[in-house]
Amino acid sequence: MSRHHKVAIAGSGLAALATAARLHEEGVKDIAIYANGLGGTPYIAAINFVLPENPYGDTPEQYAKDMLAAGYNVGNKELVNEMAANTLRGYELLCRWGVEFAHNDDGSIKLRHVSGHTYPRSLCQTTNLIGVEIEKVMLKRLEEAGIEFHRHCVVIDLLKSADGKIDGFTVIENGGEPYNVYAPIVVASWGGVGNLLGTSTYPDDVKGNTLGMAKNAGANLVDIEFIEFEPMVMMSPAGAVGEPCPTAMLGEGGYLLNSDGERFLLEVRPQGEAGAPKSLINHEIWKQVAKGKGNPHGGIWVDLRHIDVKTLKAYPWFYNRLMQSGCDPKKELLEVGPMPHSFSGGIRVDRNYESDVPGLYAIGEACGGIHGACRCAGNAASQATMSGLLCAEGIMRTGELDREVSERPVTYHRDDSVRAKYLDELRKIAGHALGVYRNGTDLEAALKATHDILADPAVKNDDMTQQTALAVHLIAKAALNRKESRGTHNRTDYPDSNPEYEKEFVY
Repeated sequence: MSRHHKVAIAGSGLAALATAARLHEEGVKDIAIYANGLGGTPYIAAINFVLPENPYGDTPEQYAKDMLAAGYNVGNKELVNEMAANTLRGYELLCRWGVEFAHNDDGSIKLRHVSGHTYPRSLCQTTNLIGVEIEKVMLKRLEEAGIEFHRHCVVIDLLKSADGKIDGFTVIENGGEPYNVYAPIVVASWGGVGNLLGTSTYPDDVKGNTLGMAKNAGANLVDIEFIEFEPMVMMSPAGAVGEPCPTAMLGEGGYLLNSDGERFLLEVRPQGEAGAPKSLINHEIWKQVAKGKGNPHGGIWVDLRHIDVKTLKAYPWFYNRLMQSGCDPKKELLEVGPMPHSFSGGIRVDRNYESDVPGLYAIGEACGGIHGACRCAGNAASQATMSGLLCAEGIMRTGELDREVSERPVTYHRDDSVRAKYLDELRKIAGHALGVYRNGTDLEAALKATHDILADPAVKNDDMTQQTALAVHLIAKAALNRKESRGTHNRTDYPDSNPEYEKEFVY
């Protein structure tokens, strides 16, 4: 069994949907999406766009400045500037495909002020997560437009032709036998690496081995040391653990408190908590915990008690889960702390979102270069939209949509005994060495441990284990090589930023 398409997309999150939508508008036929889930799309709470009617005087240029500043000047300026310049087009793309955003009582579009942004520019829904709206509306309309969706499919390897071009991938559908999907254009939209680190806010369908898969295919990787840690994830009570407290709550007037009841962030940010970069919040939380002023679970508290209940209820996914867990944010402080959340690195791409391997494009969290050392809140969704739009247009400019593709036998290795021996161990290695605070000793130990696993001849018998081990190895190497603290990468043995390291590292 095999399938052929003009464009095959691995993943079905927002970036994939945006790519398929724009390609369809450009007249491309035979587009197929293969995935085992929707990635982080159903959990999107905010998405940033600069709109002409923004009452704060916002501009795309300011948006780009905010992205580069939040990313500690590591992001690719060309990619950042182009993303910001196309922000209105990204918004219009979603609107054309039926996505609706919340409005104020006066009819103006509702804007929230979230972490890392100079101005309120974050669009949302107030009755549900905006990601749920995107999923519900766009999936239906894309299927009606003739886009093929192959669900319950796990992409397990990329196919490379004799002339060095990517021309498809291998999938397993519904746990059956693997088969090859062929296409002259392959788009990686498979998300980041969060589940490599154990407990995270990531959905289960994002495994993280795809980073190793891309490297095996010859793709260069960039900024992979930068894993985003959401700073305000619920740590108690049990029923709410893992639920992110939106950083937009700080824009609504929320406070961060230590065990002495001090608004500790004001010491380094006198203007207040609203809009504070996530990396700064994480760093200051760590300082409070190190001083013995943290909560019992290794974080701090957020105080929302003074915020109007109507405002709290405008975040229903968050408010309702707290209330269902017996936690009333109007009556008690909330215990929060950092948890792995998203990925700022990935496959290196050019302005067309094509990788260094012809035929392979990458979008959303599968690609690196946009966020740099830390992303602005809500920017994962914005980057997914704009990278999908720009990738589709890049394919139209440079893609070889009519390139002939030759079939060949499926090559896939699976050994459950190897998985049982190593996969849990690899996640423990990554969780320990690549957490929110890192040091050279742990990173060197992780590098050696993953090297030894990769050197075991038995690992060649299981592709998933080899890809996962390679992914952890590469991230540990990148984190060890960046001998400074910058953005989401915090080295306790190199606590300060170093101008020498204010650049991309390619692997």
